[in-house]
Amino acid sequence: MLTPEFFLLSFIVLFAGVVRGCIGFGFSALVVVSGTLFIAPSTIVPMVVILEIVASLHMAASTWRQVAMKPLVYLLIGAAIATPLGVMALVALPAQDIRLLLSGLILLMSLLLLSGWQYKGRINIFSYFFMGLFSGVCNGAAAVGGLPVAVFLASMRLSMAQLRATLVLFFLATEVVFIISALGHNLYNKALLIQITMMIIPMALGIHYGSKLFHKLNEKILRRAVITLLLILSSVGLVKGLIL
Repeated sequence: MLTPEFFLLSFIVLFAGVVRGCIGFGFSALVVVSGTLFIAPSTIVPMVVILEIVASLHMAASTWRQVAMKPLVYLLIGAAIATPLGVMALVALPAQDIRLLLSGLILLMSLLLLSGWQYKGRINIFSYFFMGLFSGVCNGAAAVGGLPVAVFLASMRLSMAQLRATLVLFFLATEVVFIISALGHNLYNKALLIQITMMIIPMALGIHYGSKLFHKLNEKILRRAVITLLLILSSVGLVKGLIL
């Protein structure tokens, strides 16, 4: 269990926890796109989902008052419908195809975030619902459903506090849906649950210090740095997937 890969993953989870505590998103994307460079997606994705639930419970008590409730409700309806479809793709597709898919998704979403893209269309309940559907597929297949939602909500010019709080509750609800869907495909076993338990400590430490940094660091600089890192990691994942 205490292999070089375990310690590398622990460091990735710690760093991603700091990011999650600071800006409210990026944990899943960072862990998945880094972890799948040396761990199978069918292992890392279910692991990240449970870690996201623990992280959201840890943060929800202090952030729920800032939640943008109307967008959250309709996003969740769409995500609940589509997440089982993403889980089916995770189980059915070869690991290499999933790696390429998630690297491509993260690269696209990161480019949109970095560009400062703003949604120009009319925003209504159907906009939230269809974004929830897309997010659900991404979440079920690769545990990165938060990135498209982060892109969409950021385009609405929510405050960083509102964005952070809304994403926390969104992650909590959608990951529960993922687990319900995953149980039917036997994605969880005793060895994986032990490994997940061991990863909770570095993640919790990261979130703790990240939450403290939230009030001290320039959020725009931090967000740009995280997005740049996601661009690099997803590009590496794409190149590796295409070459190997």
